[in-house]
Amino acid sequence: MEVHHHPHVERKRFKEYLLEFLLIFLAVTLGFFAESLREHIGDQSKEREYIKALKKDLISDTVSIRTWIQAFNSRINEYDTLINMLKHPENIVDGADMYYRSRITTRGTVFEDNNNTIIQLNTSGNFRLISDKTTAKEIVTYQNDIENYKNVNGYDAFEARALYAPQAGLFDAFVFNDMSKPITDSIVSSNNSLLGGFRNVFSKPKGNPGLVSKDKEKINQFVYYLHQRRSTFAAEILILFKQKQDAAELIGILNKAYHLKNE
Repeated sequence: MEVHHHPHVERKRFKEYLLEFLLIFLAVTLGFFAESLREHIGDQSKEREYIKALKKDLISDTVSIRTWIQAFNSRINEYDTLINMLKHPENIVDGADMYYRSRITTRGTVFEDNNNTIIQLNTSGNFRLISDKTTAKEIVTYQNDIENYKNVNGYDAFEARALYAPQAGLFDAFVFNDMSKPITDSIVSSNNSLLGGFRNVFSKPKGNPGLVSKDKEKINQFVYYLHQRRSTFAAEILILFKQKQDAAELIGILNKAYHLKNE
């Protein structure tokens, strides 16, 4: 009878199994750390790009805010001049100037922050990439400045509309209509800023037009709304001034935390 012998298989010792396990564990762990390091380096690179873009936005804002503060002060002076004219309606000698100043009282534009980077950080969920806590805190402060201006500007827009009715009771609408300029390519392509954009579509009327009514109550109502909007201009100046200060402070923080002084 033929007998079959099974081949002898040498069994691994426990230490060999342990060594294989450790090698596999080490390989997996190193792979995990390598992937984590790759993501960390990628996140740092994204963070720096966001910070550099944010600094650029803030520099642009500080320049724009300076211009807008000057423009609001200019508008306050214009309102004061018109109010002084209406204080003694019987002594108005330059009706054309009065009509022009009155016509532009209802006009205005909205200051637009250059906040594209902040919007991207929030909408993409990448605000988490901002590793420096002081920077993150100051960005939130700057966002609050933006929202505060928008809230006050809402009053500005409401008060501009509120001027329509009392203005219509004092000024000749036909004169206003004649003051309108044709819309040309040069006007459309010009910088639509508070300093000049809305003024480009109006010109002073000819002659010396007067008020259609010198009723004291009507004049008082119109001046009241002028005063309210003038006060809102002052509030917008204060908010924009704080925003400019916060922007400058945030730029300094970015330069220090991310070594961007020369970038």
